Amino acid sequence: MRILTLLVFAGFILLSCKKEIGNSNTNNNNNVDTGGSKIDTTALGKFVKAAGITDQVLKVNLDSLITRAKNHGWWDLCKAIYPFAGATQTSCQYNLKDPRDLDEAFRISFTGSTWTFTASAVNPGDSGYGNTHFNPSIQIVDPNSCHLSAYSMDDNAGGNDNADIGAYDYNTATGFYLSTRTAWPDNSGRPLAQISSYTMQGTQVNGAGYFLMTKTSASNATFYRNSSVMQADSAATPGSLPNLDLFLCNQNYPYGGAPYSIGFSQRGLSFVTIGSGIDNATAILMYADINDFVSEK
Repeated sequence: MRILTLLVFAGFILLSCKKEIGNSNTNNNNNVDTGGSKIDTTALGKFVKAAGITDQVLKVNLDSLITRAKNHGWWDLCKAIYPFAGATQTSCQYNLKDPRDLDEAFRISFTGSTWTFTASAVNPGDSGYGNTHFNPSIQIVDPNSCHLSAYSMDDNAGGNDNADIGAYDYNTATGFYLSTRTAWPDNSGRPLAQISSYTMQGTQVNGAGYFLMTKTSASNATFYRNSSVMQADSAATPGSLPNLDLFLCNQNYPYGGAPYSIGFSQRGLSFVTIGSGIDNATAILMYADINDFVSEK
């Protein structure tokens, strides 16, 4: 009997420790009474309602993600968080920070017949792309404090000048895009990040993993793969961001047409964020939190 009691207790401790916040029924909800019924006004409650998510394990994982993001300081640094949860086009279109079905809430408009949606990722196929309706020149107050991140599930080469997310304005020669693997500018296939007119290249030719590009001041820029720094520069070029909506699995490059014919990434994505600059300590925590969520989808 004593052994059975100890086993039950140990199981309870493991279950409690797996997530930082408990279970999906006790997620610090902020309920509003509307004449006998309650509306869940938490970030989790609003998101799962909009996305139509009913899976209890996924709810727990989302709840843990939100709590960890807030505890680790990156929740407020993001204007858009796309967890691509629920395995449908409808559920995967929503921004976790503002899950309204509106362009102004940065709800993704998926375009193309080659998209597929699974529990682990959104997959663009050969010619799928999406419009986030997020214009960095308008939505990011300080262009010298900004970031993009993308969790790519594939090592596909994609188009010669592809992007997992971003835009490039030919007229002003300013960009804000991230590619986990590209043939531009040197055919190497290394990852590439551009913020304004400043570009950074990674080292390893492998388009799968979590990639984060960030600028924390006028002169400081860093490019990460997973939790490791691929390139850091304290002499980065300051500048503005393109006045264009960011595309997903392509880059919004009007000079090359929309969509850009050689801009398709052809890589499945499991997570994307857009927002303000991320410092090194936060970047490490951010990767751990997102990687745990992606691994448990």
